[in-house]
Amino acid sequence: MNRELYMETIIRLNCALDLERKAVGVKFLHTEEEYQLAAAKTITEPINYCVMVRLATQGRATKAIGNNLACLAGARALGLKEIDAYHRSGQNGKKLGLYNDMPTAKRTRDGMSYCDHQAFGIMVKPLEDYDSEPDVVIIVSTPYNIMRIVQGYSYYNGMQSNFKMTGNQAVCSESTAYPYLSNDINASLLCIGTRHQAGWSDHELAVGFPIGLFTKIVDGIMNTVNIMENNQKKEVIEKKLLANGIGELKIKYDFNYYR
Repeated sequence: MNRELYMETIIRLNCALDLERKAVGVKFLHTEEEYQLAAAKTITEPINYCVMVRLATQGRATKAIGNNLACLAGARALGLKEIDAYHRSGQNGKKLGLYNDMPTAKRTRDGMSYCDHQAFGIMVKPLEDYDSEPDVVIIVSTPYNIMRIVQGYSYYNGMQSNFKMTGNQAVCSESTAYPYLSNDINASLLCIGTRHQAGWSDHELAVGFPIGLFTKIVDGIMNTVNIMENNQKKEVIEKKLLANGIGELKIKYDFNYYR
């Protein structure tokens, strides 16, 4: 990893968007040795994976194995716990009342993304804390900022026509496993479990994408500032760019595609 370029990309992201939370990196730790060497605090009491993500958005770095996670659905989605036949069949979703009938529960379960590896553990921490690349980037923010991230993606990649969302298993499956397995971006409306357990605000959404898309997404956001943003937002962005010594973007006021 070119750390200088990596850190500059994080700065550019934070200049272009008004993020109240830190962008998060997720890394699968496939061996016990990787886990022991990972620079993060081991979870001492069981918590949900989505809570680990929320802690990272607040600047805290944590790591966990499957037995550390209070939410077994999250552990299964991340490939830290084996999926049993009961859950694979959709019976659990039907029993919980998430779906009207078994065919719907089974079809939904089959469509959800569950990592098929058997990882030893997982690490979640702010993007800037990584010395080597994480696997997946997660950003939890306002609908406006998620829109701008998708627009940044679309600048180079066009339409993502395969968004997956059910309003369930939002952080573990929709925001982590699916971007990792598909090597593509996914937006999530979050879910009631993570909203209660991790305490996200009602106005927050999530987006996840593989680290390989990070630089191009941020480039896309930067390249669409002038045609997307209004003068008020442009003024804030320009001040942040100048404060960070980034002069690549010439801000054009009274200029955007919808005027």
